[in-house]
Amino acid sequence: MQALQTATSISFKNILFLTDFSEASESALAYALGLARHYNAELFPAHASDPLILTETAAPDVVDEVIEHSRTKLFGLVNDKDIKVHPLFAKDNIEAVFTRWIEENGIDLIVIGTHGRRGVSRVLLGSTAEYIYRHANVPVLTVGPHVTLRPYKGFEADNILFPTDLGPHAEFGAGYALSFAHETNARLTFLHVVTLEEAFQRDRTELVNASFNKLKELVPSDAKEWCKPELHVEVGDPPLEVIGFARKERPDLMVLGLPFEKKFNGHFLSGVTYKVVTEAPCPVLTVRDNVNRN
Repeated sequence: MQALQTATSISFKNILFLTDFSEASESALAYALGLARHYNAELFPAHASDPLILTETAAPDVVDEVIEHSRTKLFGLVNDKDIKVHPLFAKDNIEAVFTRWIEENGIDLIVIGTHGRRGVSRVLLGSTAEYIYRHANVPVLTVGPHVTLRPYKGFEADNILFPTDLGPHAEFGAGYALSFAHETNARLTFLHVVTLEEAFQRDRTELVNASFNKLKELVPSDAKEWCKPELHVEVGDPPLEVIGFARKERPDLMVLGLPFEKKFNGHFLSGVTYKVVTEAPCPVLTVRDNVNRN
């Protein structure tokens, strides 16, 4: 891992907002609008009504009526003359249209809301949640049920948390965290959690010091001129430590970096990423490294 020299400015131009019209989606919409205003981006509210799924909860003779109601609701969802809005509607399942929506509209950010115990929202329930993370080659911002603050007008982050496992992809994820921090002279916390298994196998003090030095390499040499970098190393269960730290420090945004080759297997619902995005007290921006290191 090489030390970063300075921050690279990152911007979003086309934001895809996936909605199921739930309360969770309303919270996520506030962030989608805030980011669209902040970056002067175009917003693509999107909803897929799958007739097969609807027949499980609605009588067959009213399915078409439900679909048309969803279409009308989507097209009236955003009424903001300062933002260019392009609703996307499909009478299909999300898996069938997701990749096409991204490619045809040059999407560079996806915003979704999450429910509590249900996890990722209705439009993304079950295997679809895994599908979104596996096929999204752009950053994904998730707004969970524990996020209580909503942005007013444009969204800016003054307190940012960047938890990292210090893998080869850490530098890429740090670039996004640093870009947000650069905009507002924000407090930016770099956090690494040494697992209990690692602590049992090696000297704990040695591990913590080595991790701290690796975190230092992620901080550009001029960072103190435009943000407030802080470094923390904890020992314990990664998702519990990350969520506990976030609840205590109350960041405005959390950034998670994932490797290019990251695969979500059958344990997705119990994995670190899923636990963090559904339990975090702030929105979580998940970014996947653009380099295949295999």
